[in-house]
Amino acid sequence: MWNLYQELQIGNLRAQQRGMEQSATGRHENLREQVWRLEDRFERLLIVTEAMWELCSERLGITEDELSARAAAIDTRDGAMDGRRAPERRTCPECDAAVPQGRPTCVFCGARVPGAESPLDQV
Repeated sequence: MWNLYQELQIGNLRAQQRGMEQSATGRHENLREQVWRLEDRFERLLIVTEAMWELCSERLGITEDELSARAAAIDTRDGAMDGRRAPERRTCPECDAAVPQGRPTCVFCGARVPGAESPLDQV
């Protein structure tokens, strides 16, 4: 009787393990797809940035030194030269609560917040 109980337990554990492995594989594939989408967006942004730089330098005569100086000034606006921009603070037009980036409505009062979509989402 004891052997039968152990075999049943072992069978249940093996089934549980197979289920977890399948779940992990699904999560892995989902994450891989998200990375591919981010890489695609990143490549499109690089192309747009390069095109903008070429147009600015050709038509306006802006130099690489001027571009570097402006990039450094933008980088230090948040008080640290760390290669990151300070996040823009968005507030609800109805209740003045802080609204996280990318959220279309206020979490407190539900009012629609302008600027929920970034123009870069369209690139």
